[in-house]
Amino acid sequence: MKKILVPFDFSSYSLAALKTAQKISAKSDAEILCVTVIPSEVDWELLSDEAKKNYPDLIEEFEEAQQVLPDYILKIAPAKAPIRQIVRIGVPNELILRVVQEENPDLLVLGAYGKGYIEGNFIGSTLQKVLRKSHCPILAVKEPLNGNDFRKVAFASNFEPKSKVAFEKIKPLIKLFKSTVHLLFVNIPAHFTSTQEITSRMNLFKKGHEELTFHQHIFNDSEVEKGMIAFAETQNIKWIILVTGDHSHAPAYLVETTETLIFKSDLGVLSVKS
Repeated sequence: MKKILVPFDFSSYSLAALKTAQKISAKSDAEILCVTVIPSEVDWELLSDEAKKNYPDLIEEFEEAQQVLPDYILKIAPAKAPIRQIVRIGVPNELILRVVQEENPDLLVLGAYGKGYIEGNFIGSTLQKVLRKSHCPILAVKEPLNGNDFRKVAFASNFEPKSKVAFEKIKPLIKLFKSTVHLLFVNIPAHFTSTQEITSRMNLFKKGHEELTFHQHIFNDSEVEKGMIAFAETQNIKWIILVTGDHSHAPAYLVETTETLIFKSDLGVLSVKS
């Protein structure tokens, strides 16, 4: 792992994301890129220098962020590894995705909510849009994950062939912390699958990963998300990996398992596309 991107908006959740990224960086020597977006509907990067003068407030915010960020981050999240700071102006989710394309990070660590979050609301719209449109693995957090938290993880899946492709993308992170991987299938009445079938899929999934430590679990519950949360509690697991498909063109009102799990739990949720 060489590069970790962290969107930072001065909220407590973005601080949790930064501290989590620092724990990963401390083990991997990965560079941390901290991107702060000053919200605006103006497509700043397409404006001429002359046109930008018509937005003195944005210029002032931009310059202030550049000056304040280095000392502020050093104070609230001191660490040995240097942090490269990027300040942009525009629509947050669009600019984050643009930086992902430019920098090609190995991992994006993002707070579940942003500045201005009201208790009880669903996950932040920025996170929801980035989850759907980014092909970079995304770890969403509400609380910082420490080194011990990374020692074991749940990998929740149906264990069809595409899950193995997704697993390869985050395998370096698992090997970095020598994590014990708890393979998890949540069986629900609406889509019941036999133990024999799931066990067979899990055994095939493990082939080629003999250097890792796996435990296999089939957990019964009424709902997939409830089962994942209950399982994590029984095993004292603090983060979970989910394989997601391409939902970039899904309607905004369609809520996926990943988003629901982030909303209903305090788990770190790592979403990786197959």
